[in-house]
Amino acid sequence: MLRSLRERLKKVPAIYNLYMRIKRSITGELLGMTSRSEQDYLYVYSKDFYKGVGEIVELGSFLGATSIPLARGLLQNPSSAGKEKKIHVYDLFVWSDGMNDAVAGTNLVGRYKAGDKFVDEYRRRTAKYSQQIEIHDGDLNVLGWSGGEIAFLLVDAMKSIDLANSIVHNFYGSLIPNEGLVMHQDFAHYYTSWIHLLQWRFRDHFEFEAEIPASSSVVFRYTKQIPDELLKQKTVLESFSDEEVDVAFSYSSGLVSAEKLPHILASKVMYYIHTGRYRDAQRTFDSLVSDGVKVEKHLVDVQNILKDRRE
Repeated sequence: MLRSLRERLKKVPAIYNLYMRIKRSITGELLGMTSRSEQDYLYVYSKDFYKGVGEIVELGSFLGATSIPLARGLLQNPSSAGKEKKIHVYDLFVWSDGMNDAVAGTNLVGRYKAGDKFVDEYRRRTAKYSQQIEIHDGDLNVLGWSGGEIAFLLVDAMKSIDLANSIVHNFYGSLIPNEGLVMHQDFAHYYTSWIHLLQWRFRDHFEFEAEIPASSSVVFRYTKQIPDELLKQKTVLESFSDEEVDVAFSYSSGLVSAEKLPHILASKVMYYIHTGRYRDAQRTFDSLVSDGVKVEKHLVDVQNILKDRRE
């Protein structure tokens, strides 16, 4: 219901901008693409649970809505080792049209166009915590990681299978067994099907840690070192059999609450779209509907993609 209301409001920009200003004032959300519940989780983690061993790495930061609560928590961490740490922030800081909606109701509306750099705006918004943040401005495929062990890896950059492979190759091997956490911000998003296939492939090395409500985020604990040969293996979407796809998405579906389930199911349909198998995508979607799954949330998105394909 809320989703459909927002879509209707977007057709009248002045009203939508007002709606977003009111929403943020009520929820207390920092400006960005994350929910208050995600921001609260990050603050509590860095304040109460981070032990100061290993690094905190953030892949995809946008305007700092996740960097700020992490930094705020570090400053209040009772461990002196925690207070001395920095958050390693990776981002291209290049504007895309998909970011326009996130700044509705602010003075950033219309300020940037696709392709513009906005790292200065990130610096301005996080200036209070500049001593706690180390910015890595550029392509993480090129920059890589050489900062030692990782205690917390926030992943909001698995936007393609190539980026997914790069993150696995460059960052997963530095996670601390039994301590390292990976927060997948796109776990319950229809587009990023590869996340579920990767988590299934690495299922013996991670365990479910937490689901963050009112968000797409799920957190996993790294329990056992991934062998180098598996880390270096390039994941190709087409390499998974249909049976593996079924099992992988069944595994993910069993981890989440009803709130996130439609998104996971939509991501399974999207897998077949990504691999150009539109008939199988339609078959999977139709099967969900015949099983009584309500077409809502991200299932509406894949339904529209399939409809556009037919037309």
